[in-house]
Amino acid sequence: MQLRRVCVYAGSNPGADPAYVAAAARLGTLLAQRGIGIVYGGGQVGLMGAVADAAMIAGGEVIGVLPRALDEREIGHPGITELRVVESMHERKALMAELADAFVALPGGLGTLEELVEAATWSQLGIHDKPVGLLDVARYWHELEQLLDHAVRERFLRGENRRLVLRSADAGLLLDQLAAWERPRPGTQLSRDAAAHLFEPVPRAPSVGVSALVVRDGKLLLGLRRGAHGAGTWAPPGGAVDAGEEPAATALRELEEETGLAGASAGAVGFTSDVFPADRQHWITLHHRVAGVVGEPVNREPHRCERWEWFALDALPPAAELFAPLRALIERGWPAR
Repeated sequence: MQLRRVCVYAGSNPGADPAYVAAAARLGTLLAQRGIGIVYGGGQVGLMGAVADAAMIAGGEVIGVLPRALDEREIGHPGITELRVVESMHERKALMAELADAFVALPGGLGTLEELVEAATWSQLGIHDKPVGLLDVARYWHELEQLLDHAVRERFLRGENRRLVLRSADAGLLLDQLAAWERPRPGTQLSRDAAAHLFEPVPRAPSVGVSALVVRDGKLLLGLRRGAHGAGTWAPPGGAVDAGEEPAATALRELEEETGLAGASAGAVGFTSDVFPADRQHWITLHHRVAGVVGEPVNREPHRCERWEWFALDALPPAAELFAPLRALIERGWPAR
């Protein structure tokens, strides 16, 4: 099978043995050299950071997937190809699985174990047809291998399902195994319809966000989004309202966090309701006009924004290139002529 992207599970700590970091860096370099992209948890520390850094240095593609709560704590890696922000851990794992053609587990803790076992379980159930591999650095996964063999002997795990988890101490050999993998004889697989049903999005209440509309000398400040829903479209500064925070305060905070600009005040000008089916998100956006802004913007969150530009109100980008909430606001008549 062709490996276009590999999902890498790895610890957020470097571990006790320097061999762990070295192996993570080696894997990242090798994937980049083979033209295989990486999908991972989006962090910049530990083995996660080591594999991402090495791949980027070698010219590879690295896509991180991070829950919003962790992104707001500035845990996300700012130097990767793309950082996608989702609303929950469930969405994170589902998107990582969707983007990848195979899975590799480096040493890690409970989170890595949970992700690894879930990926293997999804393969067992037929939710995906993607191989799962252990990069057994310094025999880190030896006891897990013994546990799986014990489960076979005790008849809790079928032999063909045991063979769903590959293993090698060498990154190159493991990637070769993943590329050559063929599914063992079906055992307890679900039908395709039943498997697809497991991934139907769970309905939930919309998220509430705020936009900060800065107009100066007849020009509107917009940034080219990247890494999240609406990537590739132009949008004003903005983000989610924190618990207990007034929307006007959110507008001023997001403006400063994203551009370094300070506003004197913010006033509401309207709201929009926008659904992003591909990202399984629904946002209510409270739009605010920010006054008293001086200076020029600085791109303080390059993993979220390509660049900031001023656009004349009568020469904005085409509607198709505007972020959906801004486009909807303009269609409702903002700004008043």
